[in-house]
Amino acid sequence: MTITFANKSKIMTEMMKFSFHHRAFYCYLGMSIWIFFLITVMYKYMSVSEDATLPKKIIRNEYTLSKADLKFRKIYLRACHPPDSIVRGAEGAVDNDAWLLQGVLVITRHGDRGPLTHLKGGDKLPCDSVPVSPLLKSYMEYVTNGSASGRAWWVSAPGPFHNFPPLPPRAAGTSCALGQLTPRGLLQMLTVGNILREAYGERLGLDHLDTQGKHDTGGVVSYSTRYRRTFQSLSALWWGAARAGAGARLAAAREAHSVAFCFRDCACAAHHALNKKINIQARNRLDSHPAIKDLVDKLSKVLFETQERTDADVVRDALLAYMCHDASLPCTEKPKHTKTKLSIDKRYKIRGERVSSRNLLDIDIDTLNMELDYINNQVDFNNDIGRKARDIIGKYYDSKDKKAPLDFDAQMEREKLLYYQQRYMDNADSYDDVVIVKKNLDADFNFPNDARMDTDFDEDYKEPTPETEDFCIKKEHVMSLFAYLEWSYRQEIKNIHNRRRGLLVAYGLMHNIVQNMIRMISENKPKFVVYSGHDKTLQALILALGLNNYQHYNIQYASRMIFEVYRKEDLRDEFKFTKRKAIAQDFYFRVVYNGEDVTNKLSFCKSRQNVVMKVVDPIDDMKIYNTYLCSIENIVRFIHDDYFAPFNVSNYKDACATYGSGKHTY
Repeated sequence: MTITFANKSKIMTEMMKFSFHHRAFYCYLGMSIWIFFLITVMYKYMSVSEDATLPKKIIRNEYTLSKADLKFRKIYLRACHPPDSIVRGAEGAVDNDAWLLQGVLVITRHGDRGPLTHLKGGDKLPCDSVPVSPLLKSYMEYVTNGSASGRAWWVSAPGPFHNFPPLPPRAAGTSCALGQLTPRGLLQMLTVGNILREAYGERLGLDHLDTQGKHDTGGVVSYSTRYRRTFQSLSALWWGAARAGAGARLAAAREAHSVAFCFRDCACAAHHALNKKINIQARNRLDSHPAIKDLVDKLSKVLFETQERTDADVVRDALLAYMCHDASLPCTEKPKHTKTKLSIDKRYKIRGERVSSRNLLDIDIDTLNMELDYINNQVDFNNDIGRKARDIIGKYYDSKDKKAPLDFDAQMEREKLLYYQQRYMDNADSYDDVVIVKKNLDADFNFPNDARMDTDFDEDYKEPTPETEDFCIKKEHVMSLFAYLEWSYRQEIKNIHNRRRGLLVAYGLMHNIVQNMIRMISENKPKFVVYSGHDKTLQALILALGLNNYQHYNIQYASRMIFEVYRKEDLRDEFKFTKRKAIAQDFYFRVVYNGEDVTNKLSFCKSRQNVVMKVVDPIDDMKIYNTYLCSIENIVRFIHDDYFAPFNVSNYKDACATYGSGKHTY
């Protein structure tokens, strides 16, 4: 016991000595604990402060910052495609040591735009606002520097896009011009151009592919429909892809006379027979969901100035004008006083048929006015359809006043008549009556306000319906409508009539794509081809390619589909071990849609002959995935031999002539 006590005393003595000699250590330890405690308290206080300010941010920008409603957030991202969500995906992701890039073809939808229908208070929507972006600022400086004479030099010379404004209209305040590209849309297309530059710029030399003013040498080909939003989108895309070389490419841009880019294969009677069936089915789908139909009616009364026809897609387009520009969803406004609105119900007698005009007198859109001399220079009024065009649009301006403006609807009528004038002259046998042409105008144009294309043109204009009860659009309404439309898109992409219409509408574009791919193989040019189009352009192409994902069919702003053409790098003879010339079997292609490799999903590229390779993700080098190459022979065989198999014919003319004629049963 004595020994144990002595040991304990010795241990305590040593501990006291250690404590005395290391009191500085304990002092530092205590101070460290105290500082850690202070930091913890301050961090918690800062977190509480941030949480307290978060609701204000959500209210100010509920679409982009809200995390409480993930479903609504998902709808916003999918429908609006904000610029910061546009990133590079599988573009150019192949084994560069084994494959040589021969050329690229890009089909795009234009960027974000204003609505295509007159909305209540639509001119007050903040479409001019856009997040601060050095990229957009640099582009605007480029356009300003190239517009010393008032117009950009690449549109100053005579041509299809002569005097087109290079930038969207900017009003005195913030406003949403009907159908016009917005600054957000410009930024989207600049971002797409940057992706193309990163993926293909160095390998194809996009900065210095030779062009000489308007006469390109064939290295680059650009097409755009004759809409401001598509040409301005093309302009932004080229600046993103080629920077200083963008102007030369825009000066050489070619006009596509149809949103389908049908080139010589446009006139087709089967289009309209199929459109009628598809529209009837769409109306029946909506009628089978009375709750959604009632919701669409209520939303229409809140959104639109006039109530012509209930259409879920038109309502969706109107809602995007609010959602994509961070504006609060609208409510009904009780009428303060009666305002006289000028309307027209003019009828024309043409070969015994009565044709009603559309509502053409909403003359309050200054940013969309066109000079009268432009119309006189473009329309030939001496032929039959030219005289009819003059009868239709000539009554809405004074021919002696060269500065009289045209409203947006009249401008659209003029552009349609210009297009159909050429089609009438080229296909006189098929279009022997201008009434047929007039009735089918809207079928080929991306213009949702003309959704009544399957009805007669003798519907009377309907005055605005006064609202008697308050109704506010909520997120729940938006989610219900979009859920219905997703279900509807699933039905459309599986619809046999819609697939056949897609084949017919996309044939001209598909044929042109294959022709350019063959030229890339045989002539080594063009290196880069761009088609600046619309959602209907890509929808028809997706149906023709046999893609069956409804999300692919629901086209976002600034969507891109890219065809990449490759050649085997190693051309050594297997037996002689010497270099040989390239043959058809050495060329392959792949298709990338919004960054996703869809090559193995194409209807004619599902065979085991596809080349499969593992590649590293261009953005995330830790991610490895499979990519595919399809033989060029597959797409050539498809367009020449198998394209019209669903019609039991072998060519475009027979497919258009026989559908619904009784010779074939579908």
